[in-house]
Amino acid sequence: MKFFDLHCDTAYLCYDKSLNFSDDTLAVTPQKAGKFDEWHQCFAIFIKDGIKNPFEYYKKAIDNFKNELKNKPSNLTPIFTVEGGLLIEDDLNRIEALYNDGIKALTLTWNGENQIAGGADTNIGLKNFGKEVIKELNRFDIFTDLSHLNKKGYYDALELANEPIITHSCLESVNVHRRNIDDDQLAALVQKKGVFGLCFYPVFLGEGDVFENIYKNIFHILDMGFEDYLSIGSDFDGALMDKKLCDISHITKLYQYLKSKNISEEILNKIFFTNAYNFFNKGKI
Repeated sequence: MKFFDLHCDTAYLCYDKSLNFSDDTLAVTPQKAGKFDEWHQCFAIFIKDGIKNPFEYYKKAIDNFKNELKNKPSNLTPIFTVEGGLLIEDDLNRIEALYNDGIKALTLTWNGENQIAGGADTNIGLKNFGKEVIKELNRFDIFTDLSHLNKKGYYDALELANEPIITHSCLESVNVHRRNIDDDQLAALVQKKGVFGLCFYPVFLGEGDVFENIYKNIFHILDMGFEDYLSIGSDFDGALMDKKLCDISHITKLYQYLKSKNISEEILNKIFFTNAYNFFNKGKI
């Protein structure tokens, strides 16, 4: 099968914990993804709230992982993103630097506040500097990732972003959590032709069987008529996962489970690959 994942933290973890890309403790490795015929993986460089010298940290982390990819498997197309706009600090020129590094998406915040906006743990919307950041992201064809924003910041950013994306979130209609999005937010994203990456983090999915909770999210989105805008944003290596879906090798089991729930292969292939591929293809991968 083909698989396109909008978000994992493997690159960050490799640098932060001094691991190599084949370390078996990782959820995402070439070996664990070996069954995929074609594998497009977004590797996020995670910038923690409050970290000192965030841009320097980012540069070391991305250079480290690019070195890890020198002998990448033939089925892998790596894509780089940044989770946490703190690394911009007050320097708009850093967005061009991200572009030059091949960054395809920037998550504006993590859970706290930075110079761009406030995240899910705050009530702060998009700041004036944040508006300038989004204009620069638009100019360099870097996708504006709305994951982690609170509702006020979400709509502020969505209005300005040319190519908005949610790389890793779940639905509030299935499980109420400050990081999940409601139906109106999802519909507004679709209105702007953005794509939604469904996250596997059990805290966002809610209590109960992880496969069933993923199905509930997918069923609701399909019921809204948004089959062309739903993708996967696993959050592997960035969150404590259920043992049934603890690493990327279990994706084929999830696919088969969803197929057993009478979701057609045509729709499943859209969710697991085509929708994200089409969105990123507009961005000239």
